Amino acid sequence: MRLKNLEIKGFKSFADDTVIHFNEAVTGIVGPNGSGKSNIVDAIRWVLGEQKGRELRLEHMVDVIFNGTKKRKEAPLAQVTLTFENTKNLLPLDYHTISISRLLYRSGESEYRLNNVTCRLKDITSLFLDTGVGSDSYAIIALGMVEDILSNKENARRKMFEQAAGISKYKARKRESINKLKATNEDLARIEDLLFEINNNLVELEKQAKRTKKYFEMRDKYKSTGLLLAHISVQRLKEKIQGLNTQIEAEIIKVQDQEVLLHQSEADHEKFKKSHLDQEKNLGDFQRKVNEILDSIRLTESEIQIKEQKKLLIKNQQEHVLKSSMDAKSKIEVLKQDILLIETEIAKTTLEVDKVNAYSSGLEIEYTEIQSKYDGLKIGVDQYYAQKQQLEKQVFDLEKEIAIQLNQYENFDADTNRNKDELEQRTNEFKSIQQEIDDSNKRIQDIQVIIADISKAEEERQATLVTLRSQIDAQTQKIGEINRRKDAKKNEYELLKSMVEKMEGFPESIRFLNQNWRKDVPVLTDLIYTDEKYRSAIELYLESTLNYYVVHSESEAVHAIRLLFSNAKGKANFFILDKFKNEITEPVVIPGCISAYSLIEVDSIYKPLLNYLLKDVYIQEHDSQLEDVIKFPDEMSVISLSGSIVKQKNTISGGSVGLFEGKKLGRKKHLEKLEQDIKVLESEVLDMDRALTYLKNEQKKFDLINKQQELVAARKQESEYLQRLAQISTKQQHFNELKERIELRIQDNTEKQSILKKNQEEKSIDLSKAKSSYQELINSISQSDQVFDKVSLELSQSAAAFNQSKLEVLKWQNTLDNITKDLEYKTRQIDESSRQLDHDLKNLNDQESELVQLDLDLMELKKNLEDRFEFKKNMEADLSSLEQEYYTIRNTISEYEGKIRTAQRNISDIQSMTNSLKDQRSEFNYRIQSSYEKAMIEFNTNIDDFVPDQETEGMEEEQLRDRAMYYKVRLDNYGEINPLALEAYEEMKTRFDKIQEQRLDIQTAQVSLLETIKEIEETATANFLMAFNQVRVHFQDVFRSLFTSDDDCDLILLDENDPLECDIDIVAKPKGKRPKSIHQLSGGEKTLTAIALLFSLYLLKPAPFCIFDEVDAPLDDINIEKFNTIIRKFSSDSQFIIITHNKLTMAEVDVLYGVYMEQQGISNVAAVDFRKYEHDVVLSGMEN
Repeated sequence: MRLKNLEIKGFKSFADDTVIHFNEAVTGIVGPNGSGKSNIVDAIRWVLGEQKGRELRLEHMVDVIFNGTKKRKEAPLAQVTLTFENTKNLLPLDYHTISISRLLYRSGESEYRLNNVTCRLKDITSLFLDTGVGSDSYAIIALGMVEDILSNKENARRKMFEQAAGISKYKARKRESINKLKATNEDLARIEDLLFEINNNLVELEKQAKRTKKYFEMRDKYKSTGLLLAHISVQRLKEKIQGLNTQIEAEIIKVQDQEVLLHQSEADHEKFKKSHLDQEKNLGDFQRKVNEILDSIRLTESEIQIKEQKKLLIKNQQEHVLKSSMDAKSKIEVLKQDILLIETEIAKTTLEVDKVNAYSSGLEIEYTEIQSKYDGLKIGVDQYYAQKQQLEKQVFDLEKEIAIQLNQYENFDADTNRNKDELEQRTNEFKSIQQEIDDSNKRIQDIQVIIADISKAEEERQATLVTLRSQIDAQTQKIGEINRRKDAKKNEYELLKSMVEKMEGFPESIRFLNQNWRKDVPVLTDLIYTDEKYRSAIELYLESTLNYYVVHSESEAVHAIRLLFSNAKGKANFFILDKFKNEITEPVVIPGCISAYSLIEVDSIYKPLLNYLLKDVYIQEHDSQLEDVIKFPDEMSVISLSGSIVKQKNTISGGSVGLFEGKKLGRKKHLEKLEQDIKVLESEVLDMDRALTYLKNEQKKFDLINKQQELVAARKQESEYLQRLAQISTKQQHFNELKERIELRIQDNTEKQSILKKNQEEKSIDLSKAKSSYQELINSISQSDQVFDKVSLELSQSAAAFNQSKLEVLKWQNTLDNITKDLEYKTRQIDESSRQLDHDLKNLNDQESELVQLDLDLMELKKNLEDRFEFKKNMEADLSSLEQEYYTIRNTISEYEGKIRTAQRNISDIQSMTNSLKDQRSEFNYRIQSSYEKAMIEFNTNIDDFVPDQETEGMEEEQLRDRAMYYKVRLDNYGEINPLALEAYEEMKTRFDKIQEQRLDIQTAQVSLLETIKEIEETATANFLMAFNQVRVHFQDVFRSLFTSDDDCDLILLDENDPLECDIDIVAKPKGKRPKSIHQLSGGEKTLTAIALLFSLYLLKPAPFCIFDEVDAPLDDINIEKFNTIIRKFSSDSQFIIITHNKLTMAEVDVLYGVYMEQQGISNVAAVDFRKYEHDVVLSGMEN
């Protein structure tokens, strides 16, 4: 990759478009102080992406834009373009020529371009990453940066080593990976917090969802039962209505018989009434027609109003379009005037261009004549100087070769001794390295054992946590199950308590006595309690007597009966305890049956009563077929276990058993049992909650004993040990290679010393002959120098004048081009304004047409409106006459109605009965309607649409009422629910599962990032150590070539355990000096040391181009020669751009650019190719 050219415009002092070509290996840039030389380096740094104003000697980045002078305006933007030839495909682009540009506007807006395509700064930095090209790379060095390198300011040395080693991309990837890891850890922490919060809410929502689901199930059952009851009630009422209709029809027949005489008198009345109805119908139809006419009038008026508004809107739009067209015409006129002025200016500028071209042509002819004269003289002078240069070169080369060979001989001898000393020293180092490798291997084994132990402990901890979690889940499920059982018991308790308190299922008389008589007198159903297994059977047998009051004496029963009689509250039945003998009959043992009396629990005072009721009553222990039950003797009463069959003396009954059978018997006793069961369940829940708390505490304890961080730390330590082992192994390998090189150098030095000694004798003889020939040629040259110098001066002056005229031609030509572009821009504006004007005129025509159509529509609508008003007036007149006829007939009907009412009073007695029946029918209809409305309000369902379910199929109405009451009480006592809990639970559960998947992905990414960082560190460390060792060897070689072979130097890593971050120390000890610090060296020695370091980096990784900004300033002439020699040596691989004030450096470059300020504050450049001249002539001319 080669640097092709640099284009600068509006950057700092370069106001005009300036192009600097870098076609040669070594390019020099010279100029007086303040002319803008360093601005060229700043432009290269800037276009490569420099973001720090301090590095460009600025306070603010916008200061790079040319700020103007007394005669020149400030530039609107700064633009720099750097062009490369991608000869070796070093850049990953399929282009041979690649240009990068950077533009900065005064608004602060910045723009980057790659091959004139807008891109990002990141794209440019990525393109040049690890190529040795960059705004802060070691390819661009200023004099002040030499001190920065030596003092390691802002870690400058490390940055250069990282660039040369190619690990910048690794460090960038590592930083990105660390940032990603940090973000990943933060995301993981947030997700853990989120999961913890969601899990808590999820548990609560799950409870609410289950409770809501159960509520909805009970509500559906209550709805189906209630609708079935309503359906049965409606059907019963409809049957009653049917009977009433039959009676009413019979009564109507009787009335009709009595009304035969009345019909004759009513005939005339009916005739007039019919006529009246027809007249009323005609009047209504006519009134509707009048209303339709009124609606049509209102619609037409509305349509007229809409079209008027649309007309007004179009007129407003026309005004806007007219204004726009007037503006366009004015703009076109202004542009035409501007074009006339521009065309006049183009004509004037064209004349100036022709005039300047003519003047430049004259100067070109004059320059050509002087050049021809100069060339003629130069041929002769060149021949002399060629011979002189050849002899000088021969003498110089011989003297140089003799001195070099002598110096080389001494160097080889010193190098051999130094290599032997180094070999002995390195051997001792090797022993310590081997010992350190053994120690590292042992440490690695130890830490791996520790990692295995920690991993095992962590696995055991995780296994324990899994066990605890499963136990906690199981315990939670058990608690939930017991809570559900407890809730069921509580609901049953509340329902039963409500039924007992409200006397549900008891007749009205019992409920009345309970409230208004004595509450301490029991009902038979409350005295008995038996096991649930036998409850249905016993209840069915005692069903007819369960509602009997149990009293001690007849007086109590009489008092209650009188109370019922006086309040008309129905009838009640009573058992008189005094009437029952205190005798207990022992039951007979019957196989497969058990005495009903033995199964009940009752107070002793009531046992005679129960003995009486259940004497010779037996319950089968297992359900049997009907045939098995009827085989028993008639004197025995036998009940099947389920209660489906009841056989008594001379009777047998049976059938299906209802859902609520057995629920009425022993309610109060059952309440006490339920209360005890609830207390037991609450105690169990309390105990299990304590156990659950213990398990959760254990889980927290194991959560705190987290070995994960300890494991990560141990693995990190293992990685450090492995990294250290890799570093030591690399050092050992390097030592082995170094040992081989030292032994080869010792052998090679001995061979070269014998060859050098022989060559020195031959060169001394050739040197004497060359000096004699050189002295003879000097005498011939002095005679031709004076004439040639005079012609050279004339040629230089003519060339300067010709170059200045060419610049003037370019200036006027640029002015002409700019004016021409302005003319094209104005012409385009005229075209655009004309198109806009045509568009506006077309819109005006369209809007005018639309206005005409609107006017026509309005005229038609208004005419229609007038016609409708006239029609409405005629219709209203006809309506008035019809109303007059209607009221006349109505008065006649009123007279006949008076006569009919008189006749109707005669049959009122007959109709009273009919009306009474109709009232009953209306009441039933009202009750039916109420049932429909109640079903719609309570269940939001029509009774006719009801479809019975399988559960309620076959149930009796009383069973249905008990079932409905059961679920209604449960629903009323159920408490508040969250109706959205089911949906919310499903949504939150889905979210919880999704976040858990995200947590797993993040944990996987976390492990991947840790492995990536470890891999990057290992790769970067190996590459850096390899590069460092190579640069170290190169540094020693280059340093000794710039100083002497006896000088000592070295590069040292201050912390070998952390090579990627530690500082790099430079040891430089020129011969005869023992400085304690590199800062004690002279300015020239410091510069040469920095140059040695730079070129040792170039040997490892050559930069495509190198820029030295007055780096040679501290060097004397001898060191300048060394500097120039090493530049020439490396110029075959890299381009060099040298900003200098030194004449010797100027003489060594291929092309020299002079930076000057023709106008104060504006920099320009001019190029000179030194290869056309002899160096000695140029140097002598500079010195004169």
